Amino acid sequence: MLFTPGLLLAAGATLIVAVADKTLEEFGWHWLGTCLKIIVPLAGMAAGIYFLENNPIVWWILK
Repeated sequence: MLFTPGLLLAAGATLIVAVADKTLEEFGWHWLGTCLKIIVPLAGMAAGIYFLENNPIVWWILK
């Protein structure tokens, strides 16, 4: 399947972050746009680490 739910969620989140960042900068809240650019990738990395640490299939493959 070409468009999986995960891909659609990631694409939607990317669009929401891009629109929110542009809107915040247009209204003069540059610091909030910068925080958004920093916090969202860090949250994504934390979610990825959480997934890798708590996925039983990964543990089964590594053992």
